[in-house]
Amino acid sequence: MKIRIRRVLLTSVMTAVALCVIGSATARFPKPGVEWAEWTTYDSNGNAIGGGRIECEGDMRTWGQPWPRGAMTLYPCH
Repeated sequence: MKIRIRRVLLTSVMTAVALCVIGSATARFPKPGVEWAEWTTYDSNGNAIGGGRIECEGDMRTWGQPWPRGAMTLYPCH
């Protein structure tokens, strides 16, 4: 019984850690000089209503209604 509780607890902790790592990797800002990012904001009908991008130098440019910011897509600087 004790081993099963430990196994369930360990599995729960490992799942929580994995979710935190995955969440922080997708939610981070790009590294200046290494990456750039862009995002698009959609309305309830799925129409693009705004967005923005963060350039390699760190400059941020937005259009339309950029907030709330959705998931950013990261790209390497060339």
